[in-house]
Amino acid sequence: MPIKFILIDSNIWHFTYVKPKENNFEEIHSSAVKFLSSVLIDNNIKIVITTYQIAEIIELLRKNNIEIEKRKRLLNDFKKDKFFIKEITMKNVEELLLKNMISNIHVYDYLVAYPLSGIVDKIYSADDHFQHKDFREIAEVENPLHPWILREGKKPTIQSLQSHAGEIGDGELGKLAGQSFKI
Repeated sequence: MPIKFILIDSNIWHFTYVKPKENNFEEIHSSAVKFLSSVLIDNNIKIVITTYQIAEIIELLRKNNIEIEKRKRLLNDFKKDKFFIKEITMKNVEELLLKNMISNIHVYDYLVAYPLSGIVDKIYSADDHFQHKDFREIAEVENPLHPWILREGKKPTIQSLQSHAGEIGDGELGKLAGQSFKI
């Protein structure tokens, strides 16, 4: 079976490592843990990640008070064979800022995904920005946390089928945060 190259958006890493702040968000956290765990044990999947996204994930975990040692272990885990790391170039930054100016989607989503065009087979994200055509042109986009929808700066929401069509349109890692996973 051929190796499948995938992108896992930072929000999934966040919900895997950070404990829910409210009881009604436990489902989204457990879904993230289940999804990421299944990917990590699948030898037919390689996770593709940009150097920018590595920094973004580690920073998200810092902002949520995840211990330094856990963040260091994850940083080292990203260097393992399970991952393919893509460097961000100045040319990438220039292209992405232009796309950002046209779409008004923050540049950070572009920095995570766009440099992986032609590399990844699938993008996994619960962020509704990833349903924009710019991201769907890179690869198929799937929300593994469905029916949860995320938008930076807002609480997660459950998307109904009716509003989904109108709004989106075009416009266990070790002990999960406790130790390095075995790859």
